[in-house]
Amino acid sequence: MTDNNLHGKEAREDELDEVDDVPVRMEVELDWEALALAFENQLPDSFSFLHLTDGKVITLLSDTHAPPEPPQPHDEYLFMPPRPPQEGYKTMQKFIEVMEEPDVKEKLAMTLVGKGAFRRFKDQLLAYPEVRQKWFAFKDSEVYAYIRNWLRTQGIKSTNEPPLVVSKERVVAGGKAFGEDRRREQLKRVMKAPPNESWRAAIAPYDRPRLMFRPAKTALLLIDLQKVFVDPRGDNFLPMSVRAVEMLRELVDVCRKNGLAVIFTRHVHNNPLEDGGAMAGWWRSLILEGTLGSELIDTIRPIPGERVITKCRYSAFMGTPLEMVLRALKVEDLLIGGVMTNLCCETTARDAFVRDFNIFFLGDGTATVDDDLQVGSLRSIAFGFGRVLGVADAMRILLAGTDA
Repeated sequence: MTDNNLHGKEAREDELDEVDDVPVRMEVELDWEALALAFENQLPDSFSFLHLTDGKVITLLSDTHAPPEPPQPHDEYLFMPPRPPQEGYKTMQKFIEVMEEPDVKEKLAMTLVGKGAFRRFKDQLLAYPEVRQKWFAFKDSEVYAYIRNWLRTQGIKSTNEPPLVVSKERVVAGGKAFGEDRRREQLKRVMKAPPNESWRAAIAPYDRPRLMFRPAKTALLLIDLQKVFVDPRGDNFLPMSVRAVEMLRELVDVCRKNGLAVIFTRHVHNNPLEDGGAMAGWWRSLILEGTLGSELIDTIRPIPGERVITKCRYSAFMGTPLEMVLRALKVEDLLIGGVMTNLCCETTARDAFVRDFNIFFLGDGTATVDDDLQVGSLRSIAFGFGRVLGVADAMRILLAGTDA
């Protein structure tokens, strides 16, 4: 490895504050979220490197629990040692110190006594959803500050800012969820913007307009319409979901009036160490059962007799009774809407297809983080797994029996 990589590997992270500034030797546009994931990664066989030219992060696996050689040319990559556990412990201590609620402060302080502090601290936060939101914001701020300091010791200056950086004082004392102002602005823009129909042109080369579902053999599957994604206060609010939910509300009413089964899914984890699997290593946080974000939204809720499938993987079939429920209902055609288009919705659609269900995927009744991912997912579905159609198309089939 080069001297640059060795310097990054051997510098003691907990002494970064004591290292003098290194002259700036390069300016790079960074992928801050990927950096945060890398520095928070505690997996013993996973090692991350920063590409010094494009600011991207790559993660490699090693069977020896030692950092492998980065790709060639080696001198363009810098090893990034994970943020040490003691830094995480100090972050919890700092958060408790600035807490204003005496009873919560005392309970959180008790979790730090003895082994297993991290787990006890997180478990205790489940009882206080608002405080938990503040904790995530506080922790992100601390992690980004740590990364800035580490970059300074490496002589690297970022040409862009971390996402959603707000002061810890505002997060903890101000009582607002992290990024709430930005979410509200996004929501306003979405409500004012005209519906985006670009997906129709994107899937047109693969569309099969003569395919239509048979209402008597169809169920509507609504994927993960939970507050974490669909409520503007949710940790992972998707502005695109606003219009999707508007469309789905009317479709749900029509389905119910026409006797179609409506089935909901919820994505939750009871204990990420036991049911997190690969997702626990991929994402910085998971949706925990019992939290506000895990709840289904208020605007589309199941009525008595409608099934709610609880899952902990992208596919709604994995480890759930969904297939058995559909077979019992004699369902052969599946209408799919919800979030996120390119993750749980698409994976469920693919899984349903290989189980020989006919897929009808709602192009404007699904949502994800941006239009590129949305359209890419819809094109993949239309090419090889199912018919992509609009919510209005589906309602026209239900109400008039005409081809979409």
